[in-house]
Amino acid sequence: MGLAASQARLLTITARKADAEFQSMALSHQKLALSRNMEKISSEYQEALNATKLVYDYYGSGDSDMGLTYGLLMNPSIYNDYFPKLITDAKDRVVLNSAYAAAAKKAGIPAEGLLGTPSSDVRNKFIEALCGENIITPAQATAIEGIPYSNKVGLGTTISAKQSLRDVSYDQLLDLFDANAVDSNTGGVLLGSNLLPNTQSQYDSKNQQQHFITINENGVTDFHKTTSQSVTIRDLLSDKTKYVIAYESGNEPIPYDQANQLQVDLAGENGCSTNILTWIMDQFATVLGGTAASDTAIQYAYNCVYDLIYPSNKLADSFTNGNINKEEALKEVATESNQHKGWDNGFHMDTAKNAPNYMGFNYLYAERTGGMWHKGGNEETTVSVNLNNIAKAFLTSYVTYMQGIEDSEYHYQKGNIKDCTLYNGEKDNFQFTIVTETEIDDGDSGLYANFYDTMFNMICTKGWVENPQVDDEEYLSEMLKSGMVYISSLSDDGYYYQGNYSTDKAILEVSDTEAISKAEAKYNSEKVKIENKEETIDLKMKNLDTEISSLTTEYDTTKQVISKAIEKSFKRYDA
Repeated sequence: MGLAASQARLLTITARKADAEFQSMALSHQKLALSRNMEKISSEYQEALNATKLVYDYYGSGDSDMGLTYGLLMNPSIYNDYFPKLITDAKDRVVLNSAYAAAAKKAGIPAEGLLGTPSSDVRNKFIEALCGENIITPAQATAIEGIPYSNKVGLGTTISAKQSLRDVSYDQLLDLFDANAVDSNTGGVLLGSNLLPNTQSQYDSKNQQQHFITINENGVTDFHKTTSQSVTIRDLLSDKTKYVIAYESGNEPIPYDQANQLQVDLAGENGCSTNILTWIMDQFATVLGGTAASDTAIQYAYNCVYDLIYPSNKLADSFTNGNINKEEALKEVATESNQHKGWDNGFHMDTAKNAPNYMGFNYLYAERTGGMWHKGGNEETTVSVNLNNIAKAFLTSYVTYMQGIEDSEYHYQKGNIKDCTLYNGEKDNFQFTIVTETEIDDGDSGLYANFYDTMFNMICTKGWVENPQVDDEEYLSEMLKSGMVYISSLSDDGYYYQGNYSTDKAILEVSDTEAISKAEAKYNSEKVKIENKEETIDLKMKNLDTEISSLTTEYDTTKQVISKAIEKSFKRYDA
């Protein structure tokens, strides 16, 4: 009975051991599967790190986050200069979403297009169909139909039939500025004390002073503390007389709020009645405005100069307890610092003569050891700006935009004027385009008519294809990146040319930070789950290894017992 029991025990141990080994093997396979899953999600995460998206960088800043959408390209706005940027397929047909395709069908335009541009009646049917598809409002449709159809825009011209344009030279442009001066009594705008912040009541007038300074071509400097001065755009763009606005402190450095206010007023904020930047923009708009490209160029110039002179957060941070921190202020407010040991009456003369050498605000700092109004080692500071350089920067930005921001040879920034390449009308040969005649109101209606006439002409001459998914931003982006569709843009010669999205100046491919963040979150979540499962499996496998080891020991012991029992039985019978 002992031998039989041992054998039964051996069989039980063998079964348990086999079952434990099987479970251990199954757990090993599960761990291998988890390793494969980990490898998979790691690969997906690595691929996501390379994810990109297309953005629309209208201003050429390089840091735009405006998503590239079909609506942005195919609806009139400043971001497409009121000319459609067409999505086209490999056959150069215009890709239309469902709404535009329905309008084309209602207007009777076949998918293969027409032999040329049709009559005004067909164009008006297209406009009415756009209204029916809620692309434009009834009021817009009525206004557009009231404007003569331009059957050449986009087909060799960039303007509609309602406008007549003429190119003028730089000298002719200056004559036009003079002829269209805002103030008919003076030929310009009054600049002077009314432009500056009124701080005289807050400080001793002997210590806190504002100056409108002129420097003639012979270097003679005049200070105008109370009288206003007349100046034109021609004056500012010319170097015959230099115009400087300066604000000097008294027996302490310029308080932050006053130095900051000078910049705010020059930028035309806080309801200032007269400001240089707004006046310059109005003068340019009067002479050069009237077309979508020029209006956008003027706005671009305004934005660039505004950023140049408007105080930044860094500037605000450079002041402590109302006083200028000289070391930090010189980095942002000013472009130069002259350290004067000892006070002299020529300090403000130096300020006036120094300002034209720099773009942006110039900060001048002196340590006084004595003077008429000051005893002891007080400090004197002056913040100044040369208006000529501001006007030249505005003109340069306008020319830069018209040439193409990336292709332009001009540039400027805060700092020494020697480091800037500004447009020089006396040397550079650039033709300025002006509107000489406009048959209709130069408002939104004309821009909208120009936009939809251009789209209509391209649909009629190139043909079209419907794609209901093109409105989806992600789908459009992938189609462009894969080369399934292209961007067709209006060139300077008035024709549309098809190209890859990477050749368009306003379209950038950037890292898709949102997709990367989502992928990272998914990766971290899945990684934690897999690691938790692996820990559970490792614990189970450890317990099974312990059990298998114990069963193996018991198996060997039981086997020895059986062997000895058999051996005794043989000896007994042999005897």
